[in-house]
Amino acid sequence: MDKLKEQFDRVKNEICSISYLKKGSLAKCYQTCGNPGCRCHRDKKYRHGPYWWWSTKESGKTKSILVPEGMLSEVRSYIDNYRLLKSRIKILEEISEKIIKTRIKDYRRQLKKGR
Repeated sequence: MDKLKEQFDRVKNEICSISYLKKGSLAKCYQTCGNPGCRCHRDKKYRHGPYWWWSTKESGKTKSILVPEGMLSEVRSYIDNYRLLKSRIKILEEISEKIIKTRIKDYRRQLKKGR
């Protein structure tokens, strides 16, 4: 049980070190412009871009934000941090379940000894 508690504390400390985070995904897009004479309208390989869009759901609606190229790695780290947090929470749940089951078994053993 002490080993499980140590694992729990280690994962909990990892969570404390996670920086800014946000749920979402990045998509690379190429677009045609508003100039009908531009070659991007005649051939897909001449579309403008790449442009990076950060999409997330808020209140059931998809919201997209254009990400400046200079901030791409920063925004990517926010998304990675969110995924890392979710995975660490799952690990905490699994460890907690093992601890709880062990405590229940110990409690039942104590009840049997008391009889």
